[in-house]
Amino acid sequence: MIYLDNAATTQLDEKCLDVFREYSINSYFNPSALYRKAMESGNAIKKARNVIARSLGVKGEEIIFTASGSEGDNIALLCSLRAKSGKIIVGSSEHSAVYNCALELKLRGYDVVFAPCDKYGRADLEKLSQLLDEKVVLVSIMHVCNETGALNDLLAISNMIKAKSPRALFHSDGVQAYGKIPVNLRSLGVDLYTVSAHKIHAPKGIGALYCKSGTFLKTFVFGGGQENGVRSATENVPSIMAFADVVERNFGKIQENYDKVKGLRDHLYNRLIETFDNLKINTDMQNSSPYVLSFALNSARGEVLVHCLEDKGVIVGTGSACSAKKSTKRIPLALGIQDDFSQGMLRVSFCEKNTIEEVDAFIDALKVSLQELIKYQNKSVGKNDCILTRLKLR
Repeated sequence: MIYLDNAATTQLDEKCLDVFREYSINSYFNPSALYRKAMESGNAIKKARNVIARSLGVKGEEIIFTASGSEGDNIALLCSLRAKSGKIIVGSSEHSAVYNCALELKLRGYDVVFAPCDKYGRADLEKLSQLLDEKVVLVSIMHVCNETGALNDLLAISNMIKAKSPRALFHSDGVQAYGKIPVNLRSLGVDLYTVSAHKIHAPKGIGALYCKSGTFLKTFVFGGGQENGVRSATENVPSIMAFADVVERNFGKIQENYDKVKGLRDHLYNRLIETFDNLKINTDMQNSSPYVLSFALNSARGEVLVHCLEDKGVIVGTGSACSAKKSTKRIPLALGIQDDFSQGMLRVSFCEKNTIEEVDAFIDALKVSLQELIKYQNKSVGKNDCILTRLKLR
């Protein structure tokens, strides 16, 4: 199997399984208990918290462990507001965890405005600036767009917010940035920042939220007061420790992995351009994370191609896995993708384990899949209008 949907999730790093097993079988104690073994588990979590904090350039007490990136986004948007009214600005290309929280806040009476993005999914800074004013209480703009890989300039956005909306909090979903590009939150000016473990070869079901010292967060889950009283629940010690283990072992390789993946992404781009006509590239090749390349064809529906490619042993996505089962035009509309291209989006996302040979195999599989679909359509004229035949193969 060739797996090219790493933005959805990554294969678990097997080396962290030893750590996971240790804290599941041997050191399985509840960190909130008072006996020595439990206190040792509590101290282990403290060390893990510091590992995650150092990887973000912040302090350990500013890290809250969560069950996922989505939960982190929910806490950031739904629990950080002191004011019961005000203006909230959210990027139009945000992950559904942020977008749907914004819709909930709108139901609660806030004035929610969706900031336009450019054709690559990057926040339009000029239009964002026009939306900022003294009524704004919260801004949420993702660091790296999960759909296209577009990279937002968080420092520029932070400076803009401070100048025009001084009482506003700035949250960024960093799920697709963390572990893939260098991140130092002290220099980026954010108040809240979300990360997820399963995007970097650590377990599913664990993530973290950076909350800058002095930033208010009301309780999200009531109970025993864990995670500074924000998210009560017995800590997921095995996953926390495995998460920290992956970070500690692999974060020194960020630049090395970045350079390798950029080579893969650039090779894929060149192969796509030389193989297919009627192709739309949705990724800015000059200013984006190399871990994601989005493109669209006007010859077949994206979900049809995903299944055809899977039959040939190649796994890709159409976009965010959290939205894949829902019929939505939100992202294509935000990117300005119209007509038949909006139905033919595919997202290829890499990890450092992928190879040039896998990229070439994907191109071959895609070419064959399109030929098969065209052949099927030609036999079914008048019966199936969901597959178009305007694609030309060079």
